[in-house]
Amino acid sequence: MKIWIAMCSGNDAAWSQWTSNLAEWLKDTMTTYASGCDGPVRMAEFQYRYERHGRKTHEEGLGAACVLDGWLKHAQCGQIWGDHMPMGTRHQLLQTFNQHPEGMMQSSSGDFTLSVWDRERETLCIGSDVYGSRPIYYWISPEQELFVSSDLRALLHVHHIPFDIDYERCLLYLSSQYAVGENNFEANTFFKGICKIPAATIARWNNGRWTLNTYWGMHNLLNLENIQQDAAPMFRNAMIEAVGDRLHHSTSIVEVSGGLDSAAVLAAAIAGGHKERVLGVNISFSGEDMVQSNDMDLVRRLFQDLQMPSIIILGDNTLKMPNAELGRDPLWFLDGPDPRANVLINEMYTAIANEFGTDAGLTGEGGDFLFTGEEYVLDSLIRQRKWKEMLHTLWAWSDHKLGKAIQLGAAYGLAPFIPVVNDRMYYKLAWSDSEYEMPEYFTQAHMARERSAQRDDYMRYKQSKPFKYWGKRYHYDYTWPRASYLDAVGVSMQSMHPFFDRRMMELSFSVPTEQHYDVLRGEVDNYYGTKMLIRKAFTDILPTYLHNRVTKTSYAHMARKSLLNERSNLLQLFDRSEEVLLHQLEVINKHKFWEHLLGTLIRVSDTNNDLGMSYQYLRMVISMEIWLREMSKGKAAVLERAKPRSPRWLADIEIVGELQQFKEIKNHSFMTGV
Repeated sequence: MKIWIAMCSGNDAAWSQWTSNLAEWLKDTMTTYASGCDGPVRMAEFQYRYERHGRKTHEEGLGAACVLDGWLKHAQCGQIWGDHMPMGTRHQLLQTFNQHPEGMMQSSSGDFTLSVWDRERETLCIGSDVYGSRPIYYWISPEQELFVSSDLRALLHVHHIPFDIDYERCLLYLSSQYAVGENNFEANTFFKGICKIPAATIARWNNGRWTLNTYWGMHNLLNLENIQQDAAPMFRNAMIEAVGDRLHHSTSIVEVSGGLDSAAVLAAAIAGGHKERVLGVNISFSGEDMVQSNDMDLVRRLFQDLQMPSIIILGDNTLKMPNAELGRDPLWFLDGPDPRANVLINEMYTAIANEFGTDAGLTGEGGDFLFTGEEYVLDSLIRQRKWKEMLHTLWAWSDHKLGKAIQLGAAYGLAPFIPVVNDRMYYKLAWSDSEYEMPEYFTQAHMARERSAQRDDYMRYKQSKPFKYWGKRYHYDYTWPRASYLDAVGVSMQSMHPFFDRRMMELSFSVPTEQHYDVLRGEVDNYYGTKMLIRKAFTDILPTYLHNRVTKTSYAHMARKSLLNERSNLLQLFDRSEEVLLHQLEVINKHKFWEHLLGTLIRVSDTNNDLGMSYQYLRMVISMEIWLREMSKGKAAVLERAKPRSPRWLADIEIVGELQQFKEIKNHSFMTGV
């Protein structure tokens, strides 16, 4: 793992104090520290691992005012990994970037953050990858000093950066945009004055002036031509390349959920000849009450059929809410409540990675956004002048019923071409069902905040109108703003996301909607009709029961179990005799919330109970209250708890096949063999 920091200021004392604070904070885990300065700019990199190493083992100079976290690939400078950049590579990256920053970034692939000093122009440049898959935080002092870091925890070690909670941001977090949509605050954080650099952006600091320039985005996607041939082979080749580029380590974890997206990542690794370099890891549940949220049998069978030694984490006891018992769990993430579904399982992923001497993992994140597809096929066929195919699709879709054909044709075929109707119908068909009635424990003031947020959402959806094709509009609106949990997935382990590779994203927007979504198969089962490219690409590797899967795992019972496991802590946390911060902030009525919580905790004992969308709001209120109480302890206490430490083994695991690396510890009580 790596943290990089940069400062543009002549204040030597501030820099010395910052780096000393970080070195002391990381002393138990740091392996390498490198620093350098060039004129008014200072940069440093801290390499660390989540296991005890003692004092830092190696200290060196940067050699060039350039730092990189993650990896990037560019035709001129090749593939560069930030783990341990040789001096020559660092100079090459610096030189290539400074020649044409926007052009280089636009044609690069990777999961990375970058900071470069352009001495000739006396400009500090900070760049994010095309999807902003890793956050970059910055703060500008009243004296016009710039402090930047790839980790918020590091930035909070600057002595004079205030630890000041942005309560307006906290309240907005509890609106449906974030509670249900899990959207990200694009440029803001939960701390006043501390901001983030948006995706696909080069930020420049020159002579006390801060500018943000987007180098890739909608304008690039609009210029892509439609692919007329079968795109499945193109998807396969692109995925093999995107996955292969990310397999830099001798062993990388692939998080295999049992769904199509993560299975495609695993299949691409095998198709690319990297089977021996990946470790499949899955989270499942052994309890009978978790059957409806359990893919253990399917995933075990998949690993066995692929003859791939792998690990299944049995996570029944770790289905909990982080810090429901205050102070119990590590603060892996500080920028608001940790948005991951199961933070404690992520700790297990890190513990397993340590056993294999790696900190790298690949996810299937992004498949849902980019390759899922929806029923917006008629206007696509019309725009391509595929009249016969359009009429055949419409007639079959309407079950050969004239009235239904007219209704579907008007809604999905004609509406996209009528300016007055276009936006309203698109919103009604694609997004209006994402508006949910908020529980009655929210105050009227917060209800008004929610209505305002919904109006903002509607205006945002209208901004995608230049795509014209409803299917491409849907892809764009679903993909941006990015999901909030992406800020958190790389905190405890270096996660990489092949689906968010620039090449994969551009391919998605080049493929007409009818290749993403089979509307006729979708009429029988909506999930069965979607993700058609993923289904077709690896039929030679993935078994039929996987690539032709017609059901999707329910997460409702995972939610139910987490509440059941935390029942006593939650009742204590929200006891009506206690002070509830969200009540004081006039977001909820704590008495009504107590009644709702109590009723929900009674219902979770019923294994057939689906908590519905109200769970999303309930969980966000709980998470926000816990986070506010943790932050109320002050900066010093928070940073002490957020210090990188060895991850805990929190669950039993099941080994599928034979893992040679685990021979020495195979007798540990947390392991069972298959």
